[in-house]
Amino acid sequence: MNRRPGGRLLRAVVPVSLCAALASAPLWGVPPVRAVTPEQAIDAGYVPNPAPALARITIDDVTPRVLDGAGAGGQLAVGTVAGVPTVTVSGTIINVGDVPLESVDVRLQRGPRAPDAESVREPLVWSEPSFPVQGEFLRAAVTLAPGESVPYRVSLPAREIPGDPGPDLQLTEPGVYPLLVNVNGTPEGGSPARLDDARTLLPVLEAPPPAPLPDDDEVGAAAPADVPGPAPVPLTVLWPLAASPSRIALVPGEAGPEPVVALTDGSLLRDLSEDGRLSGLVRAASAAFDGPGGGDLRRATCLAVDPDLLGTVTEIAEGRPVVIDEGNGSRDPGGGEPVDGEAGSATVDEAVVGDASRWLDELRALAEGGCVVTLPAAQADLDVVSAVGSTSLTSAALDRSASVERILDVAPVPDVLIPASGTLAPGTAQRLGASGGTAIVAAPSTRTDTGLVPPTGVVGVAGPDGGRALTYSAAVGAALAATGERPENPRYSDPVTRYWLAVDTPVARLQDARAALLAPVIDAVTDPAAGDGAGAVAGQGVLAVPPQVWDVDEESAGSLLETLGDQLATGRMRAVPLTERLTGPITIPEGSLAADPTGAVDPGLADPFADDPGGDTVRRLAGALSGTGTLRSLVDTSDPTSADAAAHLDPLVGDALRAISETGRRAGGDGLTFETGTGVAARDRGATRLARLGETVTASLARVDLLTPGSVFTMASPNSPLMLVTRNALPFPVRVDVTVTAPEDITVDPVGLIQIPAAGSRTLQVPTQSDSEGGVRHTVVFALHGPDGTRLSDPVELSVQSGGYPVAQGFAIAAAALALVLGGRRYLRYRRGILDPADEGHRP
Repeated sequence: MNRRPGGRLLRAVVPVSLCAALASAPLWGVPPVRAVTPEQAIDAGYVPNPAPALARITIDDVTPRVLDGAGAGGQLAVGTVAGVPTVTVSGTIINVGDVPLESVDVRLQRGPRAPDAESVREPLVWSEPSFPVQGEFLRAAVTLAPGESVPYRVSLPAREIPGDPGPDLQLTEPGVYPLLVNVNGTPEGGSPARLDDARTLLPVLEAPPPAPLPDDDEVGAAAPADVPGPAPVPLTVLWPLAASPSRIALVPGEAGPEPVVALTDGSLLRDLSEDGRLSGLVRAASAAFDGPGGGDLRRATCLAVDPDLLGTVTEIAEGRPVVIDEGNGSRDPGGGEPVDGEAGSATVDEAVVGDASRWLDELRALAEGGCVVTLPAAQADLDVVSAVGSTSLTSAALDRSASVERILDVAPVPDVLIPASGTLAPGTAQRLGASGGTAIVAAPSTRTDTGLVPPTGVVGVAGPDGGRALTYSAAVGAALAATGERPENPRYSDPVTRYWLAVDTPVARLQDARAALLAPVIDAVTDPAAGDGAGAVAGQGVLAVPPQVWDVDEESAGSLLETLGDQLATGRMRAVPLTERLTGPITIPEGSLAADPTGAVDPGLADPFADDPGGDTVRRLAGALSGTGTLRSLVDTSDPTSADAAAHLDPLVGDALRAISETGRRAGGDGLTFETGTGVAARDRGATRLARLGETVTASLARVDLLTPGSVFTMASPNSPLMLVTRNALPFPVRVDVTVTAPEDITVDPVGLIQIPAAGSRTLQVPTQSDSEGGVRHTVVFALHGPDGTRLSDPVELSVQSGGYPVAQGFAIAAAALALVLGGRRYLRYRRGILDPADEGHRP
């Protein structure tokens, strides 16, 4: 029976009391988080320790990565002793304290093998006494000053060497074995103490045979030739191609009249570069498909692509300018020069265009003739999307297969939901209009008809949801989510196995993922009946679902694929296309989706606006989408110059999805509590993005408004028209509805729908009839609305002076009468021959 450290039980309850010490702000919102101190880590019983007081030890390499009999699973062991492979772990010891350390020693230890594939991650949180198989301490450094580091390397034979009384790892049967490196030392002026430790996993597919006795020529007993091997384990891989949301919507026209691709930072451009993460993922898969077992690996792999990423990269490749906007104005991504929208459009960076085009070409070559499936755009939280209930938001999140096919020239697998969290709430699929499809989720996200978590397989979802759930192992999913530079404890992971992932190096966490992927193969070896379906996990095999934004480099990604390719080449695994799994028989009938996969607190569900008077996230999203809908209704589609309107407005809906992205929500901290920092950075980004989206929509609507020539307008006649100016600062033509409210004794003709040119204005002369007399002043109110009835700007009040025109008419009549009298007098004088002084010198 596996031993559990006492500290693990303590760890489950102490963080609640630790919250008050760590938190410095209320729970909701985005509280600042203090780094955990050594004293707090000890009090909390964290294993492994995220804050050692004196020294930290890391694992930087494990050789071999896979132990396969006398060989090393595709990687040669550092050496052998009398034919027995040697397991070597190397890394670094760092003095993180403020006192020198003396007699710094390190040793390698091993714990008991995992009982099954679902338990492989449990030893990663065991304390040092749970690793009873021990080597000898080796001196790593005589002294180690504060801040200094020293490399170490420890090795042990895989099993006993006849005639050698030294220790060994006792790897006598297949299994996944936990390894621990333990560092001891003496603080200056103190006593010897255990300083720190680090863990990783070693998969043993086949135990090395016993070494021959010194006088024995035979290497070991061979297995009977007629004993059949285990059935190959099914393998399916989803290969994610997505990026952390960095695109941002700008106020249309802010960066110039032409559409631009605005990014909050340069992370996407780095990912697309020659040495970038996205380039590495594509090239790692391409190289693995050409390596051992590559043909089968290609059949087993389905590219899981983010349509939001594909759309953005395509726009860049087609020459759309890119600007960086961190909230304080747009700038050029290269030189960092500010972009002035009034002065003209942003410029195109040819190097950026080249990287985007190259990546798309490589992706198309990889996808040709293969499997492609569409992820939710921007890793949007589908439960929140369904709660908002907006058809435009739902369509932007899920209905993107046509655009993916247009870009890659490959039709994606239809009717599949792959939530980024690995979980889906009951009723979500139905509200999203995806009933009858298949959701790919972790096994803890489902339940049997008796309320238990079923083994992996195909769950038939009973009730109104209908459809099916294809489930994958929580242990494998959690192990893959823990890889890379930004590891996460996913929502569906066993709370007992969550820990401060940043304590372990990416190398150690990648090795843990390798062990988790191979654990079902080992189960099939140790229990051959499992491969025929008697063993639930091994029978369903491996459905590998890495995190959608997988932050691993090309070497790490290729290393895992190489391991899987080796197993396909040796026949221990067999390729199963995703489509075959999706259409396979139901293995768990009358099941259901679980509202809560584990029962543990999930920091990723925190709503930064839960207690905000302005509304929670769902309400804010609904308001922003309503404003975006109004902007779409303004577009004058009858005008050919409106062709780019969608390119200006589509990023607004995309921003709504990016604000609820699942990426990073469970990264950092201990994976269990808000106060240790789990998901804080992602919540901060999401809250900032959602607040900015609301401001952007408001500012965009305000770009269409009304102006008046003056505050007072005097009517020269009862039919004098009123003057009004409508202005449109958007870079596309719009249609607006001008409404008029006037008192009873003034009649103003209705204006109705009018067109305003892009980045222009229109002066209106509104026919008016006044029946009032005596110089009365009235207020006429003009208001601007969108075609959907939404008010666009504050009403404009025009003070109209009427009743002055009778006086003017009296003066006109008097002047006419005087002119008539004077003209008649002159005519009479002329007929009588009386010369008018004015006519002197002009006789008839």
